[in-house]
Amino acid sequence: MNAQEYPVVYAQLGTPLFEQNKNFEDLSELKLFKNDTKKFDMYKKMSKKMLETGLAIDISKDKKEIKDYLINLRKLQKLHDEIETSYKQKLYKSIYDNDVNDFYMLMQVPLPFISVDARLKKKVVVFYKNNKNKDLPFLKHLSKDLALDEKSYAYLDQMFQLRQEKQKVQSLKSLNAFVPKADTSPLIQMVSVKTDLGYDLYLENHSFYDVTIKLEAKVLENLHASVKLPHINSYPARSRNLVANLSIIEKGVRNKFETYFSGIQGRLVSQYNKNYLYALPFHRGSSHQLTQGFYGKYTHKGRSKFSLDFKMNIGTPVHAMRDGIVIGTESKHTEHGFSAKFAAKSNYIIIQHDDGTMAMYGHLDTGGVSVRVGQEVKKHQKIGFSGNTGYSSGPHLHVHISAMRSFDKGPMSIPFRFLAKRGKVQVPVDMIYYTAH
Repeated sequence: MNAQEYPVVYAQLGTPLFEQNKNFEDLSELKLFKNDTKKFDMYKKMSKKMLETGLAIDISKDKKEIKDYLINLRKLQKLHDEIETSYKQKLYKSIYDNDVNDFYMLMQVPLPFISVDARLKKKVVVFYKNNKNKDLPFLKHLSKDLALDEKSYAYLDQMFQLRQEKQKVQSLKSLNAFVPKADTSPLIQMVSVKTDLGYDLYLENHSFYDVTIKLEAKVLENLHASVKLPHINSYPARSRNLVANLSIIEKGVRNKFETYFSGIQGRLVSQYNKNYLYALPFHRGSSHQLTQGFYGKYTHKGRSKFSLDFKMNIGTPVHAMRDGIVIGTESKHTEHGFSAKFAAKSNYIIIQHDDGTMAMYGHLDTGGVSVRVGQEVKKHQKIGFSGNTGYSSGPHLHVHISAMRSFDKGPMSIPFRFLAKRGKVQVPVDMIYYTAH
């Protein structure tokens, strides 16, 4: 039975657990797991019984049976996690002990979490390349998968043009009243102004988005910075802010400084609203198939691992998932393809939310942006039209929510919940049709 054929309760909760049955049966045959036979037998029996119970629940809708089912599902999850932990421990041990035989025995039955755990994935690939005495399809695929992970950071930076590279701080004789100008280039500037005590450094942000900067000093002679360098901090949109003072240490003695800054779109977010319930990015009442969800095996890796791809005909209206301000758009591109050269050719909309998170809507149609930078939008509002531009193999809509915890890593996708007609969805399932509520 495919995931999309399960009852709603299975599609949302049970599918990943039931799909492990075959893997666990195969693992039970390996001599490394001879002491886990009882766990495997119990898992098989529980899965079969719960599948039968769930089918009956879907017909009866009995609330007590549903409650009991969910309790048992948590027990099955606990047993599943115990078996996975045992597998992971054995896999790490084979790598640390340089035990090639045990490693390849485990790779005969690779569990899905290997592809999700970035640290373990890298260790497995490195060990495989250093001890390549068998060409197993999974390991060859995992090696390609890791290479794609490492490229995905560069792809997304190109796609959304997030960074402003290192620039020199410019000197001014005096400051005029700050008037933000959207046509200023670059949008993010840093200037220094001489004072009686030294120099004041200001950040001028002409953009409609918050920005995080990193201030560095190449040369700092006879001057003391009021902040520890390098200095990283976030500043609001369309504003001028004092970043640092450089005070003269010894008057009458020559002083000199050479400072640089780099900027990145968005503000540092230590906490965000993890309980927010997003809308689906299409018209209420319409349904679209989720072709790739969180940790998708094709392109949802690394920075973009918590992304959703919905199959969508070109020209389908795209709707905002949450209130916010439009901070970036692109609509001129016409090309698409599944190679790096198309990474920077996606049409998109970026919307910043009140908690500092940002929503990305990608692969939009040529001319498929209906909003402008700086515009406030409301949840469910139509903002554009889906397409097939950029790093894409076919017509679909890519969305993800990002937050920036680190300047060096930049915005990273984060898990989020959305509301569908069937209810709250916390763990989206691939190939399921979701209806916007």
